[in-house]
Amino acid sequence: MKYSFSLETQHEELRSALRRFEQGLFEKAGEQVVAVLKEQPGNTDAIRLLRLIERRLWPKPNVPPILVWQFRPKDAWEYDWVRFLLDGVITSEKVDNTWSYLAPAMIVVDNRLVPEKVPYYQRAFEAGCKVVLVHLSDEAFNDDTGAYKYCEAVIRNYRSDVKADLARMFFLPLGYKAGFARGHAPKSVEARKHLWSFAGDPNKLSRGEMLDTLAQVGGGTWHLTSGFGAADCLSTADYRALMDESVMIPCPGGWSNLETFRVYEALEAGCIPFVEKRKGYDYYRALLGPHPLPTVATWAEGAALLRKLKDEGALPAMQQTCMAWWADYKKRLKAGIGGFVADALNPPPTGEIWPRTYP
Repeated sequence: MKYSFSLETQHEELRSALRRFEQGLFEKAGEQVVAVLKEQPGNTDAIRLLRLIERRLWPKPNVPPILVWQFRPKDAWEYDWVRFLLDGVITSEKVDNTWSYLAPAMIVVDNRLVPEKVPYYQRAFEAGCKVVLVHLSDEAFNDDTGAYKYCEAVIRNYRSDVKADLARMFFLPLGYKAGFARGHAPKSVEARKHLWSFAGDPNKLSRGEMLDTLAQVGGGTWHLTSGFGAADCLSTADYRALMDESVMIPCPGGWSNLETFRVYEALEAGCIPFVEKRKGYDYYRALLGPHPLPTVATWAEGAALLRKLKDEGALPAMQQTCMAWWADYKKRLKAGIGGFVADALNPPPTGEIWPRTYP
């Protein structure tokens, strides 16, 4: 668990305890912290350091975590995706939405984090609860991250090098929108009506250029909307039906981030997603690792690549490559998250017991 302390009080005994904690001398550090708390029972830095020491020296029995939603889960685009990835990790779930429920081990799903929510996570930490926070929907990186320091680990979507050092972190791909996944096998390239398709707002960043360029390739179709969530947007069912009939899906970035649900929905529907990269910044390779998704710096490059794959008859092979990679990636991702949660909530005990003698 990563942590940080301001220690603005210049309390030398607490500073010494922190140095010993960092050296692995947990019992000595604990004795010093207890001494500080006898003098200053309300010292929040001392309380927090003591709880970290307890987690090392007073191991609790392993218990399966409860999945706790701090908003209505059916309102989350990520609902199906989160449930898929945590299947087998959790045995029960609860909708709280009051930031009051506590349990020994929790996977708390939250969004729109603000400073007013931090006390809930602090209370959980000080009560000895172990929390893995699933932080969703922070596309513009504007949410408050004060809760991170009170969690054993954080799983969040939208990868950020800046956020990576704030906690023990797992960056989660956005996945597909709730209600999008189907049980049927995707159609082959030859059985699809459209070479490419796009549904969405055309006024974001590179989308106008993308549509103009791909229109010259031919074989495409599009459904343009007036904005995110507008009345003229396709329903989830109609959007999936469009993708089921499309070979290639161009995946331009949104307003704040290169990553969009469109990429993973295309993969789930058996399409070939073309994704963007920036100069010096290949977002999807940083997030997903090595992958076969066609990645372009401009949509002129994307149009040229699509023509080449079509003319060479390489689209069926590319479809199969992307589908096989996606199926394998989902398995690896699910296993990785399971291991990450297990390590965070139940770290290997030291074999020593340190008595809880603090005030």
